[in-house]
Amino acid sequence: MGALAIPPVSEDAKELVRLCRAGRLYDIERWITAGKPLDAPVGKKSSLLQITVETGFHSLVELIVKHETSQSSKNAALSDSVSLRRLDFVELLVENGAEITSVPLADVLITWEPKLMRFFLDHGSDPLAGAPFAVAFGAKVRTALRPFIEYKQAHPDLATALQEQTNIALRYFCSKSDMKWISLMLWAGADARAPGPSLEKDYTNDPECYISALQEACYAGNVEALKKLKPQAGRDNLEELLHCAAVSGRKDALRYLLEIGAKANDGANGGSSALNTCLWRLSIGPYDPFGGKRLRSTYDVSSAMECIQELLAHGAVWNPDEQGDLNSLRRTLCECEPAVTIELLHLFRKSNACPAERVHKLLGTPRMREHLAPESRQLSRLGLSLEDRSTARQPRPATRKRA
Repeated sequence: MGALAIPPVSEDAKELVRLCRAGRLYDIERWITAGKPLDAPVGKKSSLLQITVETGFHSLVELIVKHETSQSSKNAALSDSVSLRRLDFVELLVENGAEITSVPLADVLITWEPKLMRFFLDHGSDPLAGAPFAVAFGAKVRTALRPFIEYKQAHPDLATALQEQTNIALRYFCSKSDMKWISLMLWAGADARAPGPSLEKDYTNDPECYISALQEACYAGNVEALKKLKPQAGRDNLEELLHCAAVSGRKDALRYLLEIGAKANDGANGGSSALNTCLWRLSIGPYDPFGGKRLRSTYDVSSAMECIQELLAHGAVWNPDEQGDLNSLRRTLCECEPAVTIELLHLFRKSNACPAERVHKLLGTPRMREHLAPESRQLSRLGLSLEDRSTARQPRPATRKRA
């Protein structure tokens, strides 16, 4: 289907636009008195009223809007007036029939003009649709804070829904580690423990993906933000927060949570789920734009190793629930340089985090023995051997000597 044809602009319309742009108020009054139309097509996008708003001539806007019959033209001019931050035009247009709900409140808030914000809120703009305050706070519009507080106090029936918008913004700023706006959102009444969506993360609109500001701070690894949010043993699930920090490989956040009471070993079998997560992070290496598949070095996995060391220092135990977890770690280690396995085994031994039997199971496959063959001397120093016990040579039975 072809594009819709744009009606040609008549000579009368061109003259009318010229008069508007020149601010010829009395000529336009005579035009109207003569009964000539004001709704002639004047271009691809703009109506005559929008063009008049662009001129900034208040009396001319007043004249045109009083004779404007198109609701869409009035609404479009209202949106333009908001963009120009012209409260006088906004008042004039609303008084003459422009629909205040035609302009999203978020568009008003991001103008930074408190008087405009209050006018729209006082005249029926929707403070909830599209979470406009959350959008404004996410854009760091400081001047929206006071109108928000005032509106929330004046409308206690909407207080819960309005607070959720500060919660949304708080989660966003926790993910960005923006301490100034974390403090401002807490001052505005945000709840750091309430789960919900966040800005710029469409997937969090799914209730199953809701997270709290505390969790976002753990993912970001910002200890300063965590201290500001004040997680507490007995009140918060510190083990869940520990897992969040482990997912992102945040050593400092792990240490802080462990120091305030998070249990390193939270599994039903006495093992550490956070340690399992950090071991999984050994599978994450640097991005290779050429698609190479080199083995990950100890440097590549140093962040994960630091997290593992932190957990082990606080008593974490590796006790995988299923054989699949053991196989997964084995595959991961085979994708790393042998020195990575040696370093991990050294940490396990130093912290007594894994019994010898489980270590032998980890190393006891032909592929793993082949992978670690270059490090056999290092394994021997750890008291380990690559010899396959199932096929090891048995000693010969003693034989009697002939007489």
